[in-house]
Amino acid sequence: MATVSDDLAACAALLGAASGSAITWWTTGTQTQPTRTVADGRRLETLRTSSAGYARMDDQRGRRTLDITVKGLPETTGCFEVWLMDRTHTKLVSRGVLGPDGHATLPVPGNIDLSEHSVVDVSLQPYNGRPDHSGDSLVRGTYAG
Repeated sequence: MATVSDDLAACAALLGAASGSAITWWTTGTQTQPTRTVADGRRLETLRTSSAGYARMDDQRGRRTLDITVKGLPETTGCFEVWLMDRTHTKLVSRGVLGPDGHATLPVPGNIDLSEHSVVDVSLQPYNGRPDHSGDSLVRGTYAG
């Protein structure tokens, strides 16, 4: 037959286990994620002294993605757009924008010829309703992969 002290001990054990689980969940769930870098990406040429970037093209099971990280982004009221371009910088295809952490993994459709569009460029784009490249590039270079 269980005594009152046995019941109290069981309740204390359950309460301790639940508290420990809740604290563990809270501390691991609220920690900031580490800053992501593209470790095996190719370093991009810095066109502004404060910015540095890395880019890699991945092709997994026929799904191509451009993985790009840029550090040292300046303050802006616009966005940082990622472009694929040819070596003469005249044929450009926008792929999307960097996230607030300076990183993006962007889809690259199969109809984009990577032998022609072998350069990646990140530009500072104002919100002005114009879809073309601003001419204000931060980093540029060929991507790994």
